[in-house]
Amino acid sequence: MDNKAKLLRRLIALFGIMSLLLCITAAGLFSLQVINGEQYHEQAQNRLTTSSTVAASRGEIVDRYGRALVTNQSVYSLRIDYPHWDKENQNYTILALVQLIRNSGSIPVDSLPISETAPFTYIGEEDSKERELLAEFAEEEGFGNELTADEMIAKLRNYYGVEDVYSDANARAIVGIRYEMQQSGFSSYNSFIIASNVSMELIAKIKEQHTLFAGVNVETEAVRKYETTYAAHILGRVTKIYKEDWPEYKEKGYNMNAMVGQQGVEKSFEEYLRGTDGTRSIETDANGNITNIVEGVAPQPGNNCILTIDLDVQKAAEDSLASTLSQIDGAGGGAAVAIDVNSGQILALASYPTYDLTQWNELYSTWSADEQNKPLFNRAIQGAYQPGSTFKPLTAIAGLEEGVIDGSTIITCNHYYTRFESQTKTCMGTHGPTNVLRALQKSCNIFFYETSYRLGGEKLEEWSRLFGFGQKTGIELEGERTGTASGPNNRANMLENNPLLNPWQPGDVVTTGIGQSDNLMTPIQLANYTAAIANGGTLYKTTILKSVKTYDYTGTVKEEEPEIIRQIDISQQTLDLVREGMAEVTDDQGTAARTFANYRIKVAGKSGTAQHNEKDENGNYKGDNAVFIAYAPYDDPQIAVAVVGEYAKHGSDVAPIARDIFDAYFTDGGSVTDINGENTLIK
Repeated sequence: MDNKAKLLRRLIALFGIMSLLLCITAAGLFSLQVINGEQYHEQAQNRLTTSSTVAASRGEIVDRYGRALVTNQSVYSLRIDYPHWDKENQNYTILALVQLIRNSGSIPVDSLPISETAPFTYIGEEDSKERELLAEFAEEEGFGNELTADEMIAKLRNYYGVEDVYSDANARAIVGIRYEMQQSGFSSYNSFIIASNVSMELIAKIKEQHTLFAGVNVETEAVRKYETTYAAHILGRVTKIYKEDWPEYKEKGYNMNAMVGQQGVEKSFEEYLRGTDGTRSIETDANGNITNIVEGVAPQPGNNCILTIDLDVQKAAEDSLASTLSQIDGAGGGAAVAIDVNSGQILALASYPTYDLTQWNELYSTWSADEQNKPLFNRAIQGAYQPGSTFKPLTAIAGLEEGVIDGSTIITCNHYYTRFESQTKTCMGTHGPTNVLRALQKSCNIFFYETSYRLGGEKLEEWSRLFGFGQKTGIELEGERTGTASGPNNRANMLENNPLLNPWQPGDVVTTGIGQSDNLMTPIQLANYTAAIANGGTLYKTTILKSVKTYDYTGTVKEEEPEIIRQIDISQQTLDLVREGMAEVTDDQGTAARTFANYRIKVAGKSGTAQHNEKDENGNYKGDNAVFIAYAPYDDPQIAVAVVGEYAKHGSDVAPIARDIFDAYFTDGGSVTDINGENTLIK
């Protein structure tokens, strides 16, 4: 009986507790749905939760000794968020925002390739990425073809509803940003960064006028910091992903706001440099104020790329190009390439004139419009020049290996070459009885005319291609030209595209043998060819990447190994003769004597004077191109150099550039014995 009473009391107590809990729950629901329902509903409607991507910083770029070339810095940027952006009055808002940004010293993001003031002109080369994108956009929107810049601005004004009340300059500013927003895919899913690296003063002004600039917010982002003003053509830059490119990058897992490599190693090594973005959730109220941030996956920085470039050698190459060519009357641009003869690693890749990546936004319009100097043009890999007499070592090798000459062959130079009755060719001097050593030292045309004639066009073309001419060297940078290896097969290919050309003639072979006719070589090809002579016939694939390290430098992602394109079969006797001839070029009787006769390390080289048909605006011949190749030390080759100076007269005039490069290289490190028997420090 007592047990039944206890059980009953427990059941009553349990029922009471459950009833109490039910009442509390009902009261809470009543309060939530009835008493405060409208308030909570309004709060829920006003709260916006979005998933945000936390951008990962890119990997660093350093030289072969770990000296920083490109790093990252955290800066404040202005971001426009679609949900709170006043779309009806955005033209007015954009202009006000642009004016504030410019007045603060910052540059708004604007890739529209049209000048900022009227009369409007297009900016950059016709085949540039920016010009191509604008042309595609105009076609898609039915603007028409072959529009002038003024006509394009008029079409854009109408397209974006920019009223006539705005001046031409202000209208250009507005359509530039509107076009940029559209190309960047500005939408509720994708914000737009209108300016990076802005000042706190500008941020304060934006906040003060928050009602005008609704939707404009501040974020912290990592942007590229250039630690050097050198190597601009090598390093390249990063840009946002454009709408046309988005499908490709989307497949690779990119966020639409990601910055990607646009040129140089930034583009070539994008797969290593890019990081893995993180995520977070952001809650904002109806006014766009952030009420809560929930961190998600942390971002993973990109890997670091160690280049083969030696910053000291790169600096010496760029500085010497600028100082030497600027002192030669009538000289134009130029290039210099230095390469490790035993690996194909590029030590320096310099193009003159160059530009400063830290001033890209401010001066791009000026650089791209400079049709005469073309500072954005990478002459080291994109410029193709006749090699002139620097081709003669190849002709000598081919002649010796094919048996049409040997070390004792004598060809008499009486200044004139009269084998062809229809055309008499000449030499720069009268050298008398000449062997291959003297022919290389004195750069005797007659000797190499005759050697080329005996070889024939097909054999000369074959040897030219063995040394890599008419083919890319394999450098990872975009835009490398193949050039042309002169010969009957090449001419036949040229005739297919241009039937008006003359067919291959017997006289073409002799001009090919002294580096003229259809020969066109890039400076990097000339450097690689010189390296192959220096190392005994190994033609390496050139590379500018030494290794890839993890973001904290503790692990190795990739270690670049030397890659051989081909081993050229050359006898030691031939190599010894040609190398000795090149060494005599730099002695006190050679064509480069004034630069290298008393140099502390014995250098083997060859100067060249390359004729061309270019004329100035007045119809006057611009002058011969100067070409010089060399390697050092002569008895223990380590570095090969090729230099080209446009309209710089003679190869000996640009030889000092090679000397300055050697000076920079043979400093700090191991030692070799110089020509005086003394130890010389090297790297």
